[in-house]
Amino acid sequence: MAIFARLFKTITIVILLSSFSVQAEKMLTIEQAVQTALQRDALINVYQSRSSAFKEQAVAEDTLPDPKMKLGVMNVPTDSYALNQEPMTQVQLGIQQMFPRGNSLEIKSQRIASMATLEDARTENQRRKVTQDVRETWLELFYWLNAERVVRENRDLFRKLVLVTKQQYAAGRQKQQDVIRSELELGMLDDRETKITTMLEITRAKLEKYIGSDLSDVELDTVLPLFNVKEQNTRWLEKHPVMNMQQAMVVANEKNIELAKQSYKPSWMLDVTYGKRQDAINGTERADFVSAMVVFDLPLFTADRQDKKVAANKFRLNGALNSRDERKRELIKMWQAAQAKELRLSQRIKQYQTLLVPKSRENTEAALFAYQSGRSDFTALMRAQITELETQLKELRLKVDAAKTRALLIYLVGENS
Repeated sequence: MAIFARLFKTITIVILLSSFSVQAEKMLTIEQAVQTALQRDALINVYQSRSSAFKEQAVAEDTLPDPKMKLGVMNVPTDSYALNQEPMTQVQLGIQQMFPRGNSLEIKSQRIASMATLEDARTENQRRKVTQDVRETWLELFYWLNAERVVRENRDLFRKLVLVTKQQYAAGRQKQQDVIRSELELGMLDDRETKITTMLEITRAKLEKYIGSDLSDVELDTVLPLFNVKEQNTRWLEKHPVMNMQQAMVVANEKNIELAKQSYKPSWMLDVTYGKRQDAINGTERADFVSAMVVFDLPLFTADRQDKKVAANKFRLNGALNSRDERKRELIKMWQAAQAKELRLSQRIKQYQTLLVPKSRENTEAALFAYQSGRSDFTALMRAQITELETQLKELRLKVDAAKTRALLIYLVGENS
């Protein structure tokens, strides 16, 4: 019997441990949600594919055009179409090689490489945006789940209060108005829970967009994550992907100007042709011909073409520079606003933790004691209960908003600041 008892105990422990592990597997941390979203995001793959395409194209742009082969006959008499009748008739085989203007090939390659840099920056920016969005959505879901828990706990208290009030009214110690007021407050609390359920469904659906419906039934980590942001100056600006995107556009426009200036230089083509002549009808041998020539542009009239192209690209460069400066100002404003918000939120959270939440709890206990002793009315007790509930929810909202603000700061300064 002792053996069976030990066996039963072992099996029970194994079952309990396995159930705990299943629950742990269903627990979704914020970083698990982020990693899942990054793996599923289609735009990241789009930008990576574009970057790879531009890198391959950059190599192709720095290569000379393919040579051209010529094969034909020249000076064929139309009276007989005989190849050996006239001494100038020949069968020609030639090759042509085009050489673009100046350093246009190298400049085109550099311009395409800057577009690859742009797509790399877009990829990194998309990663940061997805990470921030998922973190904010996860935190919002965390808030509504905990708000639901707080409201349910308070609803149980209100239900007990309704029962106590009805009992005291039946005993003639309370007024009917107190019973109606307690039922009204309980009904309003039920309505608030319904609103919270609606927000839970909306937020969970938003999170499913990033992580998929397979994870829709998992439970969130019960601990609010803490993000560490140590960067305290604007050095992060030069590393931010948005600034890298703007700089890549500036470089691309600079290369367009350099390419437009190459149009002042001629492009040229080398043509080498070998002409094979047939021997004369009487048997006289005829020498073969070799021809070589160079064909090139004459960019003489530049006012309406080359000058205008250079001027147009200079305007585009000026626009890219202004766009870069504007994005820089926007990022700095976002950073400054987020830092100020984080500071004020931390001050308010400290005030709620050290003063408002404890005092609201003490106020409820004092109101309950005074009500039970007959020294206070039911309205004061209800007001104290509602104040404590609102204070708890407000503290929770402040903590979640502070975490969201740190998530925004991490988007700005990067993960490894």
